[in-house]
Amino acid sequence: MERKKKASSLSKFRALLKYEILWNLRKRKFQAILLIIILVQMIAFVVPVIFSSITGQAIQQDPYKALSSPSGFFIFLIAIAIGMNSIPEEFEHGRAHILFSKPVSRSMIFLAKIVAALIILTIAYTILYLIGLGLSYAIYGPQDYVIFSPILILGILLSTILYLSMVFFLGAVSKSSIIAALGSFGILIGLGITVGILGVFAGQAWIADYIPSGGQSGMIVDNGMFIQTGTDNLGVILSQLAINPNANVNVTYVIGYQLGPPPTILYESQIIPISQVALRALGVASAYILPLMLVAWILFKRSEIKE
Repeated sequence: MERKKKASSLSKFRALLKYEILWNLRKRKFQAILLIIILVQMIAFVVPVIFSSITGQAIQQDPYKALSSPSGFFIFLIAIAIGMNSIPEEFEHGRAHILFSKPVSRSMIFLAKIVAALIILTIAYTILYLIGLGLSYAIYGPQDYVIFSPILILGILLSTILYLSMVFFLGAVSKSSIIAALGSFGILIGLGITVGILGVFAGQAWIADYIPSGGQSGMIVDNGMFIQTGTDNLGVILSQLAINPNANVNVTYVIGYQLGPPPTILYESQIIPISQVALRALGVASAYILPLMLVAWILFKRSEIKE
């Protein structure tokens, strides 16, 4: 009896998962944003080739080129495209009444939405990585450490889940896809402006490491690779940690502003182990993802259906 119940629950979850995956894949917003990212990625590879042909300067080989991540803004857009309709559309288009009348729990529905998003994101980022790997090999020469690509993709997934949890939370609170999208944009812009002001005028730029953002700019001392320390860059941080756990990062912080003439922004540098950078970024991501997803789940479970 218990086995039949488990089998029944599993079959219900599979049906929900299939529904969510197919529904997400049909979203034109997601398709458009993914296409834009692919085009931008290709342009970023083609421009150095054009510049090289014009100037006659050879392109310097870069064995780490394939271990790069989409910008934080594109990661944010992908999270918006996947998450803005995930919860609200059930209520906006009257599907919640039908869906909630099925013999499945709301918790299972919510879990199916998350798992479907993870599956689609994994496929999308794998495609992006393979395109980047091919272009990197063709333009920048043989690529080292391809074996660490799953860690890169896992880190990019975590960066996306952070923004996805924000979108899910706003969607569960408002039951409006517009508010979920615009609210997420508002939070992102507000945080960016606040950190910029605090960094320049109060010397508190370190706050960027504790909010969803790119964090600080730095360079890995051992290989000279540019890196950012925030949650947006978890893919690169974790893959570089796997390559060399003992590496150090020379991080540049804005510490203030000096009146002119001419006005200047003041900087200072610190050497930080990459293990510390990785643990902090993972901790910050977890500190946002877990409570936001938990509250979104609770609100989804307790949602009332208005006739």
